[in-house]
Amino acid sequence: MSMRVGSIDELKKLSFWSRVLGWLSIIGWCIFVAALIVYHYARPEHETLLTEIFGVDVRTHWHITLGDLFIILLLFGLLTSLITFTINLMLFSRHRQHIWINNLILIFTLLGGIALYLFGF
Repeated sequence: MSMRVGSIDELKKLSFWSRVLGWLSIIGWCIFVAALIVYHYARPEHETLLTEIFGVDVRTHWHITLGDLFIILLLFGLLTSLITFTINLMLFSRHRQHIWINNLILIFTLLGGIALYLFGF
């Protein structure tokens, strides 16, 4: 009898570090999604034609408290992703398991978010 891909029996055969790697990757992406939500409310608002016509005041600066939360989430996500990447490199060098590219994408995206906040691109 052959195992189905993604079955419980196949999951039980994964090593402990492979499971940790998977969970840390999921946690890193969840932190990134939370940071995106905070970013939406923390960023400066853009003036549009309608805001100009109706004289609506727009915030042209970062919301301080939410901006701090945004940067904390990005740093925590970056730390989680770097730990995940380190575990992935150790598993790759010992067992020739595959490199998880999604962690590299997440690391560079988090670094871009930090640069966005600090340098205001």
